[in-house]
Amino acid sequence: MSHFYLSHVRTVDEEWVASFFHDLCRVVAKRTGRSPEVVGVRGQPHSPDVSVDLLGRSTVLVVLHSPRYFSQSYCRAELSYFQRRLNMLWSRTGRTVDAIVPIMWEPDPAHTLDAVAPAASLNVRSTAYRRDGLLHLLRLKARYRAEYDEVLRATADRIVVAAEQLPEVHGFDASGSHPPLGAPIPVGGQTVSFVVASSAEDDLPDERRSNQYYGKTALQWSPYAPGEHEALVSLVKNTATALDFTATVLPLDEETVARITREQDPEQLVVLLVDAWVAMRREKRRLLAAVDERSPDATTALEPRSREDTESVEQTVTLDELLDHTLPLMRGQHSEYDRWALPDAESFTSSLRKVLIRLQNEALKSVEVVRSPATPAEGLHTFPLLGRYSS
Repeated sequence: MSHFYLSHVRTVDEEWVASFFHDLCRVVAKRTGRSPEVVGVRGQPHSPDVSVDLLGRSTVLVVLHSPRYFSQSYCRAELSYFQRRLNMLWSRTGRTVDAIVPIMWEPDPAHTLDAVAPAASLNVRSTAYRRDGLLHLLRLKARYRAEYDEVLRATADRIVVAAEQLPEVHGFDASGSHPPLGAPIPVGGQTVSFVVASSAEDDLPDERRSNQYYGKTALQWSPYAPGEHEALVSLVKNTATALDFTATVLPLDEETVARITREQDPEQLVVLLVDAWVAMRREKRRLLAAVDERSPDATTALEPRSREDTESVEQTVTLDELLDHTLPLMRGQHSEYDRWALPDAESFTSSLRKVLIRLQNEALKSVEVVRSPATPAEGLHTFPLLGRYSS
């Protein structure tokens, strides 16, 4: 028997998931006197297959909860299998056990972990974990080593005290299993349009002298890597693909604005990538204003402004005022993360991930309004639930 099975979104953040899995196995092994190689298991990192054998031989399910968790069929199957084991134990013995341990991998912008996890959350004091999640602690382990170790200890505490042998569920069909009760219906096949609001090198405003960030077309704008004309487009496409989006990159022009303003479907997501200097052009300000008026639940903006671009840094006040007047709705939106004047590629990528997850959540909520979850095969008394609206 393994002490725990780690359930997580695969192919994304694999380096960090593997690091946490290794560390958790080491801590649990030290507590139990067993080898680290046998105390924990997880599915193949790059495969969506569900191993019922590994699940059946594990005592605890450790869930790395993220906004995308319930959009993955294998994650839903893993949780569903453990819920059925717990149901069977309760029906046979009347006992409930603490066999599902939810960990906040990344915060859900729509719902906190405490609000969506009837399974007890980790008892930790770390403010950084409760605010930003475990992935943040891992990425900045040099700064948050003590907080990271606290999460490890709290997780191991829950694992090693769980000694109940849960029954296996024979004949479980992972591919056709019902979603856990309360799990949202995944939207699937989502697309996102990235609209690049910038200029070609030969069409820059007279005020803009630093032309090394631009290419022959607006799509070759490269704010963080001068001379590497495909850098920004590649970055946004790769980030979107990792989050299971189909990405399209479009220039800000009449045709693009007509297309995205005509498509008011809340599942048609639009991310405006805006070069503040472009707002000096009257014709561009008109197009930006049209995007600004699009549905805020399906539209957002990110503004790269490299700290290495000294000309932009010197013109900070002017550029900010231009954006305030050109994009008043987007600039006025409250957000829990940075979207404007992003100083480097790392901060841009982090904000882009959060933007896409937020838009994905909004699309999920719009679908939930018109679609009600089907009654699961077990009936309405499933125990326990990880979350009602998590994604």
